[in-house]
Amino acid sequence: MLLIGALIGALTMQTWDGREIVMSNYDSRNGTVIVFLSSRCPVTRENVGTLVQVHEKYRRKEVLFVGLCANDAETPEEMKAFLQKNRVNFPVYRDPGAKIAKRLGARYTPEAFLLDRKGKLLHRGGFQGHGPAMDMDHAISQLLAFETVPPKPVKPTGTPINKTGTPAPADDPIEPIVFASEVIFEKVPWAADHHCSTLAEAPNGDLLCVWFGGSFECADDEVLFIARRKKGEGIWNAPEVLTRGEFLRPPGNPVVFRVNPTRMMVFYDRLEEERPIRSGRWRAGQLMTMYSDDNGYTWSKDEEVHLGVGGIRNVPLTLETGELMVPMSNPPSFLVTRDGGASWEVSGAMDTGGQPTAVQRSTGSLLCFLRSAPFILQSDSTDLGKTWSPTRPAPLPCPGAGLAMCKLKSGHFVLVYNSSHTERTPLSVSLSTNDGRSWSRPVHLESNPGEYAYPCVIETSDGKIHVSYTFLRKVIKHAEFNERWIALLTPAS
Repeated sequence: MLLIGALIGALTMQTWDGREIVMSNYDSRNGTVIVFLSSRCPVTRENVGTLVQVHEKYRRKEVLFVGLCANDAETPEEMKAFLQKNRVNFPVYRDPGAKIAKRLGARYTPEAFLLDRKGKLLHRGGFQGHGPAMDMDHAISQLLAFETVPPKPVKPTGTPINKTGTPAPADDPIEPIVFASEVIFEKVPWAADHHCSTLAEAPNGDLLCVWFGGSFECADDEVLFIARRKKGEGIWNAPEVLTRGEFLRPPGNPVVFRVNPTRMMVFYDRLEEERPIRSGRWRAGQLMTMYSDDNGYTWSKDEEVHLGVGGIRNVPLTLETGELMVPMSNPPSFLVTRDGGASWEVSGAMDTGGQPTAVQRSTGSLLCFLRSAPFILQSDSTDLGKTWSPTRPAPLPCPGAGLAMCKLKSGHFVLVYNSSHTERTPLSVSLSTNDGRSWSRPVHLESNPGEYAYPCVIETSDGKIHVSYTFLRKVIKHAEFNERWIALLTPAS
C-alpha cells in the first residue's frame, strides 16, 4: 500500500474497448483525484451525485478526476449507462486485475486518492457526508490554497473492491429533453382579448384547452372557446365556441377536466354583475357545469350548480383514496366528488387567499398555495381537506396573479407562477423534489415586458408536462416539456 507522501508514478489503465493508456502527466494540472467506482456498489450509487458536484466545483480550477473500475465482472455497457445516467463527465477507465487498486491500497468503492502536480499522494478518503464531513472536498481546497494537506488518512467505507456484486437495474441512461411552445391560435376575428386558459387530457389522449375571450374581459360578447390538439399531432385545431352563456350573463373563468374514465366536465363562472360594466370588473358569479361523453366533441346543456361556492380557476387533484377535489375561490375551498361527478359536496374552507391550487404529499397530507401579494400564501391539511391550517406566506413571490401546481408521476411537484412581487412577468416554473419543503430556482417560460399569466399545468399520460397561459392578453400560448428540462436548467432543492 502506498503511503502518504509517496510518489505514485505512471499508472497503466485500460479503456473500455481494451486499449491501454498510461497516466503520468500530473504536472499539467493543479491536482489529480483518482476515485474507484462500481456501478454495482450501492454506496457509489448513493454518493455519485455528491462526487459529480465536487468534480464540477474544481474542474475549472484544473483538478482532474479520473475514475477507475477494478471490478472485472462489470461490462462496458452497464458502466457507461451508469455514468451517463448520473451525468459523470470525467474519464473513467478499467483497472484490470485491480493492479492499480493493489498498488494504492484501495479496498473499497467509492475510495479516492488526491495527488499533487508531482504525482505525490496527499490524501485518501471519500465523498460521503457534507461540509466538513466530506474530507476529499476539504483536502482539494487545501491543496489549491497552497496549504499543507494533513497526512491523515480517513478510514474508507463502501463496497469491497473484490466483491463482484450484481448489475444495477438497466434503463435508458440518456433521458430525452423535451421542450416546445406555440400560440394555440393567431387570432379570432371578433375577439381581441383572451384569458384564463385550462388544459385536460381527454380519454382518447387528445389535449383540450378551454378559455374565455371577447372584445375585453367581462364584455357582453365574452364566450368560452375550446381548441383541440389530437393525440400524436403537434398542431391545434382552430378554436370553436364552447358556450356563449346567456344574454348579459356571459361565461367567465373555466376549468376543464376528466371527472371519470370516460367523461369530460367543465365548470365555469357565469358573470352575474349588472351591466354595463367596465373591463375586468366582476365579483358575483354563478357556478355552471357541462359535460361530454365523446372526448369533448359534443357537450351537454349548461346547468347551474347550487352548493354555495364559486370562483373556479384551477384544475382538480385526485387523492390517493380516489376522491377528486376541484379548487374554489369564493370561499377558498374545494368541491369533492367520490362517485365520478354524480354528486358533489363542499370541503373545508381556508381563512384567506384566492384561487387555490393543491397537491398531495407522500405523507398523505395536502399542500395548498393561494393567490396573494407580495407572496404566495400556503395552507396545509392533514385530514384530506376537511380542515386547513391558517394561511401563511410561502417563500415564493406573487404579484396577486393566478398560479398553478401539480404532482408528477415521479412524486415531484411542479409550480408555474409569476416569480415577481409586483409584475405578471416573468412567468416561471419551479420544481420541488421534497414534498414542497423547498423549490428550485425559477426557470422562465416568458421574461419579456408584458403580461404572461394565469397558467394551467398538467401532466399527461405520456409523462409530458403541459402549461397553457395568457400571452399579452391577445392569445393563449401552450408549452410542453419534461421534468428533465427543468432539472437541467436549475437543480431542485
